[in-house]
Amino acid sequence: MAGALVLAVMSAVSTTAQAQPPSPWPTRLSVAAIAATHPDLETTFRFPWITGSSCGPTARCNIGWIAWRINAWLQASALGQLPVDGRTAFERVWTSSGKPHGFTSLDFTVLAHTRAFLSLTVHGTQLNGYPSSFSHAYSFDTATGHPLSLQDLFTKQGLASLNQDVRRQWRPRLEAALKNETGASRDSDEMQSRQEYYTQCLEALLNDQTVADTMILEAAQLTLTRDCPFPRVAQALNDLGRLSARYSRDALQPWLNDYGRCLFERKSLSSCSLPRGRHPHPGIYRARADHGDLVTLVLGRSSDVDQSFYAESQAGPLHPLETTQDKSLKLTRPDGKAQFLLEVDQQGNLEGIWRRADVTFPVHFSY
Repeated sequence: MAGALVLAVMSAVSTTAQAQPPSPWPTRLSVAAIAATHPDLETTFRFPWITGSSCGPTARCNIGWIAWRINAWLQASALGQLPVDGRTAFERVWTSSGKPHGFTSLDFTVLAHTRAFLSLTVHGTQLNGYPSSFSHAYSFDTATGHPLSLQDLFTKQGLASLNQDVRRQWRPRLEAALKNETGASRDSDEMQSRQEYYTQCLEALLNDQTVADTMILEAAQLTLTRDCPFPRVAQALNDLGRLSARYSRDALQPWLNDYGRCLFERKSLSSCSLPRGRHPHPGIYRARADHGDLVTLVLGRSSDVDQSFYAESQAGPLHPLETTQDKSLKLTRPDGKAQFLLEVDQQGNLEGIWRRADVTFPVHFSY
């Protein structure tokens, strides 16, 4: 039996941003908590729920869509599902007597809530043969609901300089760890394993286009982190722990683009305009096909098979999509049952077709 769901506003703080399309009334986002008690563990699970207030009595406003976008990204990324009737279906993800794999704890922390962006972490413990703790960081543009990445905040040269500075800090630590391991006995399987993992980590640090795998955005600082590729069963071998580099907003100024500077502006009353490039921006998109079906697209940040999904209803199951990007964006189900062929227009919208079985439908996903 699922625990009772409680929606409670956790903070009176809200953020204001310019709605799309423009409106004379400011939009407001608030962070609430959806909570439920695990029936067996008797522990409280909490997950963020974003809500939006009215933009005014006559103004057109898409604040509800912005809030749903953020909620959908959080639940799809952290829980592998879409919001169900304005809530989180904890019973789908927590452990039970018949399902030993799942979450045994779940909570979140708001890191920053400004008029320009919302940043938070989702953390807890997952059981998959053995318990493993996790923490995922998320940042969102409050004017669109799109998730933010380093590419959104920095110029091309600025991001290259940031990566170079991070390598300057992390490389000596990894080389020192390797030096210590090299001097140890090669007869030890444990020592050899640690050396192999640190070698892989150093090679990735030097060769990857973006050195950090997590961006933690706060009102006055940015923290970048990276985990070396130790498997869960070997985490105890990682003496370095999670690599971390922290920068104040003043230190970042030479590398930021106009949007990044706007995010860190202390007293700016204007909204920040998220750049729209030639490639589709990661995030949640929704379209209604000609035959009436509502399609939700979760467009990830990379071409990895597990980075993009779609659902054939607002709260339907998520189907994985394999992504290829050439002149157009091609998203294909691994089983071949569906495919999207999409192009991005100057406004950031996705236009194209959806092939399902032997039928093709035109689709328009709004930015």
